[in-house]
Amino acid sequence: MLKIYNTLNKTKEEFIPLDQKSVGMFVCGPTVYDYIHIGNARTFVFFDVVGRYLEFKGFELNYVQNITDIDDKIITRAHNEGKKPEEISLKYKTAFIDDMGGLKIASVNNYALASEHIPEIITQVKTLVEKGYAYTAPAIKATGPDAVEVGDNPSTSLGASDVYFELARYNKDFPNQYGVLSGQNLEELKESTRVEMEANKLSPRDFVLWKAQNYSYEPTNESPWGLGRPGWHIEDTAISEKYLGQQYDIHGGGQDLMFPHHEAEIAQQQASSGKIPFVKYWMHSGFLITKADKMSKSLNNFRTLRDTTNSLPRHPAETLRLYFLSAHYRSPLAYDDTLINQSSVAVDRIADFLARLTKASGEENPLLDETLKSCADKFTTSMDDDFNAPSAIASVFELIRALNPLLAKNTLSAGQAESVKTFFQTTVERVLGIVPEPKEQSIPPEILELAEQREQHRLDQDWSKADSLRARIESSGFTIADTPFGPLISTK
Repeated sequence: MLKIYNTLNKTKEEFIPLDQKSVGMFVCGPTVYDYIHIGNARTFVFFDVVGRYLEFKGFELNYVQNITDIDDKIITRAHNEGKKPEEISLKYKTAFIDDMGGLKIASVNNYALASEHIPEIITQVKTLVEKGYAYTAPAIKATGPDAVEVGDNPSTSLGASDVYFELARYNKDFPNQYGVLSGQNLEELKESTRVEMEANKLSPRDFVLWKAQNYSYEPTNESPWGLGRPGWHIEDTAISEKYLGQQYDIHGGGQDLMFPHHEAEIAQQQASSGKIPFVKYWMHSGFLITKADKMSKSLNNFRTLRDTTNSLPRHPAETLRLYFLSAHYRSPLAYDDTLINQSSVAVDRIADFLARLTKASGEENPLLDETLKSCADKFTTSMDDDFNAPSAIASVFELIRALNPLLAKNTLSAGQAESVKTFFQTTVERVLGIVPEPKEQSIPPEILELAEQREQHRLDQDWSKADSLRARIESSGFTIADTPFGPLISTK
């Protein structure tokens, strides 16, 4: 039975989708004004694992992720670089899709661009205005050489109106809804740095749905309120309603999106449709943190995914996926080169193990079926417990530790080795995406057996015998590294 920690209710709940056989899932995607950093990548890898596991469990998955390609950050970067906003967004959208492929992201069905869903966005804004949950306000006149002249008539070619969501009206009709997800105290909103007070707002709590054009270099679209562009929050609900309906199963993203972004989404969609809840299960991944703070572009303490990937000589996709999954998704994960290197070693150990399986030629081992079943059961039990990937990974390395001595002694048959390889491909790789291509095994069997004997002595804390075996291994021209995932042997 799969259980998910629901941020909305602050508890683990049995996963029961709205439709018995299919699951609708939406995850907030990137704003494409730069290369993504590895903190972003952690979120996308985790939700890829969620999607993979849901499919593994037999659900039909419809996983949608938006891409924000209309945004102030994109416009500002384009203006500063003397380029068109669409040039910037196309460059980094293409890079993002390439990066996702490089990370083996396999479960997303639809990357939906905001710029390709303007009609849906306008329709939802109109609905909110007509129902009384949004209001128009004369656009604030911009200044400077690139400012456009704001006319008095919203139907002119010069946009004249901004459109805001009125939170006070929403709270009246939907009491005790806004702020539940994030635990935000509404009385403290005026003090929040995340709330802006434009001069044409009725309240600082209100948020923009449609922005009138202010400057000539901004991308714009025709609308009932003149030339303008969508606000940030509205694109998500307009896109998700098109592909997933007015209510669906899972909405995911980073913890930093709970307020105001996800609170705004809930208010928009529930006000528009009148249906509660908008989303049944909310999931939020923890921060990737440096020594001082979370990793983010706004703090200028980030490292791009591309820089990190290029620094890894072997199995970069599998290494980073294992690193991201090494801590529970709701917990913070330290950005640490040591941890990344340990993950690289772990992936190498999987590769070594799979290579050794190809040479198995012994007799049938009577304990193999029970050992393999125990690992498979632990794996699925872990994943059923709120996608506990660290525990699932631990079960995989327990299997490797259990079978390596059998391989060293050649007491596993070729057929049984194939069963183990099948488990790695159809379960471990299918769900976690951490299994590399097998590499040619160059370590002699007698050295591998010495390493396994030494590992057992270490577990027994018989350090004298362990040191003696290390000396024998090194005198034969090999080095042995002790890792949290077991010994790794290489040539000197």
